[in-house]
Amino acid sequence: MRDLQKYWQEIRAAADALPAFVWLVSLDDPKRGMRGGCLVEVAAATAAKLLHLNSHRRATDEEIEAHRSGEAQAQRAAFHARLRIKGVAVVPVEKEG
Repeated sequence: MRDLQKYWQEIRAAADALPAFVWLVSLDDPKRGMRGGCLVEVAAATAAKLLHLNSHRRATDEEIEAHRSGEAQAQRAAFHARLRIKGVAVVPVEKEG
């Protein structure tokens, strides 16, 4: 059996070294049925546990930016879909001259 005191010391040390919230990317793990590439933002304590398990890795700045822009685009599409349901049409008008 693992030494639980050592495990929690490692988790606390890792959590203290992380910012308050961390973006993580899941890794492929077929035996657990996990699909890789999913982004999630979690608190430092949770991030430390997931990083210690090697089930996730820290996300790169490019991955975070791509995720945020995709989420923003999905929110805009949902907003326009709600407007269409209400019968409101948004038509862009170009300025002359």
